[in-house]
Amino acid sequence: MTPPLTAPAVILSQPQMGENVGAAARAMKNFGLSELVLIAPKCEWPNERAQMLASGSGDILDAAKVYPDAAEALAPYNLVLATTARGRDVVKQIHTPEAGIERLRAAAQTGARTAILFGGERAGLDNEEMSLTDAVITIPTAEFSSLNLAQAVLLLGYEWLKSADTTPPVRTRASIAQPASRFELTGLFEHLEQELDAAEFLFPPAKRETMVRNIRAMIMRSGLTDQEVRTIRGMIVALVRNKYRGSKKDNP
Repeated sequence: MTPPLTAPAVILSQPQMGENVGAAARAMKNFGLSELVLIAPKCEWPNERAQMLASGSGDILDAAKVYPDAAEALAPYNLVLATTARGRDVVKQIHTPEAGIERLRAAAQTGARTAILFGGERAGLDNEEMSLTDAVITIPTAEFSSLNLAQAVLLLGYEWLKSADTTPPVRTRASIAQPASRFELTGLFEHLEQELDAAEFLFPPAKRETMVRNIRAMIMRSGLTDQEVRTIRGMIVALVRNKYRGSKKDNP
């Protein structure tokens, strides 16, 4: 029997601002993370500002565990990855966010308890904290590598959710429109060709068949939905109607 998969805990070491803890909790809620651990928070705890910024994620703050040091906070976990952009004396494997999350998910699938350790806003993680972790995750940035604490939590939370997401890369909102059927497309072809014949666009007759094939191929490549077919046919009707109205105005 496959053991239940548990999302990684988010461990914040010595956070200085309640606002950042609250924003981190909100990011966790967005992406399916629920276990929050604080190591020796510099801000008052519980924190009113954290609750304000959590915006619907107060349950995560209410359940947060607080420990005096990293050794005690990290003790329950089988795999802990640290997030840092700074070079340290401790030699560790450095993962991209995607690779780090894949490693955490693979461990969680075996029943292991996992965690991601984030450093404080001012100094990040120290060497002692790093020595207690299994590897490092570094988030690629441009010239400025410093990320807000909640931003870092959000990015890795997103990677966690994405690693199990089965949403197709491109989709049509089925509740609004479906791909046009052959019947609907044939109706569009006939309608358009009828009006093009009336406007003498498909001329000369010797080239009509080739022109029709090319027009149909162009429409087919566009991958129209049923709603788009109806819209185009409505546009054709409106154009034709206005053409006749214009003729009547010119010839009272």
